[in-house]
Amino acid sequence: MTFNWAHTHLLLNHFPIVGAIFGLSLLVYAMVKDSKELNLATYWLFIIIALLTIPTYFAGKQAAGIVLDLPNVSEAFVHKHRNIAEWAFIALEITGAFALMGLLISKSPRKTPNWLTATFVIFVIISTGLVSWAGLQGGIIRHTEVRGDLPFLMPDDVELNNNQGSQTEKGGEESEESGHSH
Repeated sequence: MTFNWAHTHLLLNHFPIVGAIFGLSLLVYAMVKDSKELNLATYWLFIIIALLTIPTYFAGKQAAGIVLDLPNVSEAFVHKHRNIAEWAFIALEITGAFALMGLLISKSPRKTPNWLTATFVIFVIISTGLVSWAGLQGGIIRHTEVRGDLPFLMPDDVELNNNQGSQTEKGGEESEESGHSH
C-alpha cells in the first residue's frame, strides 16, 4: 500500500472539525468570562484552523479521484461532500481572516470594534456548522452504517431503496450482487 492523497485527507480532516467545535466552545466561554486572554486564544486557534484547512481541502480534492475508483462509492455522495466542504473551506478562511484582524487590533491600545467581534462570532458559528456538516457528508461516503434512513443526508440524485435498505442513484442501475448503484 502506498501513502496517497486519501490518507493525507483522512489524517488532516479531523483538525478543522474538532478544532472549530473546540474553538466555538472556547469562544462562548471567553464571552461568558469576559476574558481578553481567552479571546486571544480563540483568535489564535481559528488562525491555526484556517491554515490547517488549506491542505485538508486540497488533499480532499485529490482524494476524490482515488475514492471514486473504489467499489460501492457513489459519485453523488462525493459530489455533495465536495460542495459542502467548499463552503466550509471558504467560511473557515474568512473566519481565520477575522481572527487575524482581531488579533492585530488587540495588539493596539484600541478596543476591538463591536462589528468585528459580532462578525467573528457569526462566522465562527457558520463555519463550525459547515465544517461539521462537511465531515458528516464525508463520513457517509464510505460509512454506510451512519446513513440510516435520513433523507437529509442523501444527495439530490440518490434515493433510498426501502426494500433492501440501500441507496441507489436515480437513473442508475442497481447491481443484484451488491445492492449498490454503479
